[in-house]
Amino acid sequence: MSPQSEPASDYLETEQVLIDYLTKNPDFFQRNPDVLCKLELPHTSGDAVSLIERQVLALREQAEQNHQKLEEFVAIARENELLNDRLHHLTVKLIECCDFDEVINTLQDLLHDDFRAEAVELHLYSVSEADPASNPDLDGFREFLDSGKPRCGRFSDKQLKYLFGPQAEDITSTALIPIRADGLLGILAIGSHSIHRFHPGMGTDYLIRLGEIVSKTLEVVSEPGS
Repeated sequence: MSPQSEPASDYLETEQVLIDYLTKNPDFFQRNPDVLCKLELPHTSGDAVSLIERQVLALREQAEQNHQKLEEFVAIARENELLNDRLHHLTVKLIECCDFDEVINTLQDLLHDDFRAEAVELHLYSVSEADPASNPDLDGFREFLDSGKPRCGRFSDKQLKYLFGPQAEDITSTALIPIRADGLLGILAIGSHSIHRFHPGMGTDYLIRLGEIVSKTLEVVSEPGS
């Protein structure tokens, strides 16, 4: 039987044997450089290139992809470092606060300046006031209050109106942070004019830490009006 009439299954079987052999003997071309130089692979441009040239091209492409990934990791690391510095600065400033009003002013100033927030509001309630059953305004936040975890994304017009008042119409994405101090529950709302700033898929580690910092601070400062 001529090679032209060899069944396709036999051809595939022979090809697999060749693949298995080369896989188990990766130094084959090193021991037989003349064979390597004679091999040619079709190029996307239509020209033919040697196997070595094709391997070099593939390695260059892989190196470029790795370089891009490395740059992304470096950018993320820098952003995380900057975020940690901002949280540290905020923590120090909150420690210096003596009363409730100073805490509110510090949060407003630093979240606006250091965290580029367009709107910042802190809503606090006693445990009984935080029950949505007795406070209709909180009905849309029942799941958030029950979970005790930050939530990011878009909220209804009614929710935004309650959180931000007159600023609500300009807010397109929001981060909600639960506040749990001694005898107090609350919502720290951070609003942005950018729809991409806060989204459900983003990490919330720094928001959790921010909530813990604010909660602890409120436990040690004097109450409003005192």
